[in-house]
Amino acid sequence: VWQVIARYLTSQSTAWVPELAQTAFVWAALLAIPLGVRSGRHMLVDIWRNRPEKLQKTMFTFASVVVMFICATLFFYGIEMLGTSFQRNLPSLGISSGWQMLAVPIGFGLSLIFQLEVLVRRFVAPKSVEVDPADQTL
Repeated sequence: VWQVIARYLTSQSTAWVPELAQTAFVWAALLAIPLGVRSGRHMLVDIWRNRPEKLQKTMFTFASVVVMFICATLFFYGIEMLGTSFQRNLPSLGISSGWQMLAVPIGFGLSLIFQLEVLVRRFVAPKSVEVDPADQTL
């Protein structure tokens, strides 16, 4: 909004607004992923619905392990990437780009923890993990 107002009122755009918007978008997206994972709405495949419970649990466990592996990989590579990210600056904001990239290990670290929590809940309290596809909203 500020970028549009500045462009029309002063006929000049500000350089820091796109970088701030990009940083906010990265953080919002990478913090939304763990929320979806924890509520069981991030990855929902209902092809296994109405199948035997043992098959459902097996497929849910397999999918959870794959998700946890991907999250762990992105978490560790995200941490590795921080070293070089904190050495560079975002030119217009004047802060280290590491603050932007810190969202990667935090987001995927939380996703890993929450997916493990959902997997445990699937076996301890299965009703707490059930998501009705009819309740899904776009």
